[in-house]
Amino acid sequence: MSIGQDTESQDLLARIARSPRFAGSPAEAEARRFCKVELERAGLACTETGFEYSQWPGRWGPPVAAAAQVVTILIVARTARNGEPVTAVAIALLLLVALAIVSRDAKRRWPLAFPFMRARAINLAGSRGRPAVWLVAHLDSKSQTVPMLYRVASVVLLNLMTLVAAGALAAQLAGYMAVRPYWLLISLVAGIAAVPSLLCVVRNDSPGAVDNASGVAAVLLAVKQLPRERPVGVVLTSAEELGLAGARAWVERGSAPGKVVNCDTVDDAGQWLCMHTGARPDLSSRAATTARGLGFNLRVRRLIPGILADSVAFSDRGIEAVTISRGSIATLARIHTRRDNSTVLAGSGVREAAVLLAALTTELG
Repeated sequence: MSIGQDTESQDLLARIARSPRFAGSPAEAEARRFCKVELERAGLACTETGFEYSQWPGRWGPPVAAAAQVVTILIVARTARNGEPVTAVAIALLLLVALAIVSRDAKRRWPLAFPFMRARAINLAGSRGRPAVWLVAHLDSKSQTVPMLYRVASVVLLNLMTLVAAGALAAQLAGYMAVRPYWLLISLVAGIAAVPSLLCVVRNDSPGAVDNASGVAAVLLAVKQLPRERPVGVVLTSAEELGLAGARAWVERGSAPGKVVNCDTVDDAGQWLCMHTGARPDLSSRAATTARGLGFNLRVRRLIPGILADSVAFSDRGIEAVTISRGSIATLARIHTRRDNSTVLAGSGVREAAVLLAALTTELG
């Protein structure tokens, strides 16, 4: 399905992405007021809910995690290169298990519970009737010193080098001593892989057009397309860019029964994705089937490594949730930079996403 340039979508994108919208900022509040008016015009009863959270995990979690991972590889490499593979295995198991436990706790609890760098932000929720489906999109934006493409590449390569180190360690344990000279190379590549993540500092310079004014605009248009008697729920979260804090705060209140369809990053070109975490939910298959009926292919896959989306916060609480997205390598290169502005979007992807969201809401409702 190809819709071409879309004036209404462009207008919404330009209005929402007129300036950077850091969580809790006046610019985000202005965009939220605009969205509230649009939702109320569509017949939704809206509420704004404030919450407290910590900016620390979102600002410093990625570089700290990368540092911990690369230090683990370097320690294991040095120990194995010194001819102590058994000790290296013990160190690797200890450090990796500790990192996994801390990382899981940091992602799920720290955005709301961590005591430092506390801040406030506001979620906007609207509903009509008794929704079986909640459409979600984050309203805040951020920029980084490192574009999303390089940070994702850093995460993927660092994970790959962790696997390579594990394989080399297994080979050395099996008596294959020829692997020992390669530990220096493994250490070097791991160190280089970690650099983009280590230098990834949060800023507020991006208008956030594709990430995520596009998702917000798609949700607003989808609601407008639905019959006014059709029940539907909408949540426009804040602080998604800072550890999914808004979504976690909202779901912690016991909200959002039913299914959640998150819309995050919709470019005019690229692969349509339906992303999930954990076991593949039935919702993803329903979304793919609905997309085929509309004439385009929606690929179902796990969430891309190095990327978080609000659907994760809901999935962590046992709520069936997916994230709908569209993009390419070029999209990732723009995200979290000043180049992510509305002038480079025609709005065709937003319109298609809105059609899909409306159809899926009807199908599931």
